[in-house]
Amino acid sequence: MGRTTNRFTGFLFAMMVLVAGGGAFSSSALAQDDSAVADFYEGKTVSVVIRSTPGGGYDFYGRLVARHIGQYIPGNPNVIAVNRPGAGGLVATNYMFNRAPKDGTEFLIPARELAVSERLGGDEIRYKTLEFGPLGSVSKSTRVWLAGPNSDVNNLEDLMNYRKKHGRDFSFAVSGRSAGSYQLALMLQESGYPVKIITGYEGTSDQTLAVLRDEAQGTINTYGSAIDQINDEGFKVIAKLGDHPAIADVDNVKLALTGKWLQVADVLEGQMLVGRPFFTAPGVPADRLAALQEAFHKVVQDPQAKEEAERAGRPWGDYASPAEMTNAYEKLFAAPDEVVELLGTDD
Repeated sequence: MGRTTNRFTGFLFAMMVLVAGGGAFSSSALAQDDSAVADFYEGKTVSVVIRSTPGGGYDFYGRLVARHIGQYIPGNPNVIAVNRPGAGGLVATNYMFNRAPKDGTEFLIPARELAVSERLGGDEIRYKTLEFGPLGSVSKSTRVWLAGPNSDVNNLEDLMNYRKKHGRDFSFAVSGRSAGSYQLALMLQESGYPVKIITGYEGTSDQTLAVLRDEAQGTINTYGSAIDQINDEGFKVIAKLGDHPAIADVDNVKLALTGKWLQVADVLEGQMLVGRPFFTAPGVPADRLAALQEAFHKVVQDPQAKEEAERAGRPWGDYASPAEMTNAYEKLFAAPDEVVELLGTDD
């Protein structure tokens, strides 16, 4: 009897591990008979909602996924990309949570910091990250602090001495107060660096023009999105958070931080595991969610999609599964309030 009980207990434990892991077992089991899913999607149009304006990293990844995922979704629906910019990604994210159809016909590439923004709170946050249906992430991210081509700031030491040398603060152009670029500029500002943060520049193109017009001196971006700024416009990487091999000689911003701000950087660096996340609306039927998750994984493995990303100089293929995404967000929500509150955006 004891041996039978132990075997049964072991079986239950194994099943719990497989299900909790969110891996191939749960997805495959749900997707074995996809005829109902195919019947639903056949002849329909699926929308990939992009949190930003055309151009830049979010738009690139959203459109790349839109071009390829239809062939992997049962029923082969038509797939289009739809830009919903505004408020650093909040417009698109709130839409997906509250207004988008809950049937699997729309999914979203939000700001990678959506969970950080939720922890920070505010009346404008009208979503729950862990209630979305995670599809996966196409790559990890390295964040970079950039100075314009005409700036004499080349590293963090130059930035620290900027006010002494120029009699003013070094200004970063960012999109909105909920955006990761705002939080990362704030991190330096609150650590004693002479930094001013200017909001209202939606997308990489607007931020680049702001610096070239001398409305600001720098921007904060992901390395993949900053390639054109660096190669075509001469922007300089003065600090990083992450480990992209192309900028191995650039100082990690954590070297300039101490105490709680160093803990903040560690939390943000963990979130960069899911650097380009995709979600569908909450409440999508389990069989369709599983089919979308499997289709998304196949897109990340697609040779043509990989070639397009590499041709554009964009990271691709460092996949994070839905389970890994959920784990990363759960860790963030478990972080001490005193650490997360340091990302607050109060004046």
